[in-house]
Amino acid sequence: PRLSSQSLREKAGTMEGAPQIPVLQGPRDQMREGLQTTLAAESRQGHPLETRLAVDDFSQKVDMVRRMYGSAAAMRLQTERLATEQIQRLPGLPSSFLALQTVLGEDCTLQFEDVLNDPFEAPVETKASLHDELEFKFGL
Repeated sequence: PRLSSQSLREKAGTMEGAPQIPVLQGPRDQMREGLQTTLAAESRQGHPLETRLAVDDFSQKVDMVRRMYGSAAAMRLQTERLATEQIQRLPGLPSSFLALQTVLGEDCTLQFEDVLNDPFEAPVETKASLHDELEFKFGL
C-alpha cells in the first residue's frame, strides 16, 4: 500500500501549496504496473502559478458566460465539465479525455504537452491485459 500525497500532507501538517514527494510504502505489483516506477511522474509538478492560472481560466470563462447568457448557461457549462470528467475507457486502456478538452476549449490550441509529452508515444507498452485489469478492479 502506498501513501498518497494527500495523506502525507495531513500527517505532516504542511502547507497546501508546498510540493510533496510521494513515498513508496510497499512493493509495487510490477506485473500490472510495469518495471518503470511512476514515482518520478508523480513528483513532477509545474509552476504553482501555472496551476492557479489553469483553475482560474475556467472560472473566468464561467463568470463571462454567466454575465453574457445568464446563470442557466453557466450551470450548464459546469455540468458539462463534471459529466465529461467522468467519461473514461475501460481499465487498462488510456483515456484521451477528448470530450473534456472540447468543453474546456483546449481542442483548438496546440501546446508543448500535446506534442512532446504524449503518453501514447511512450516506449512502455500496456502492462496487463484488459481482462487482468477488470479482474483486479472487481476483485475476482
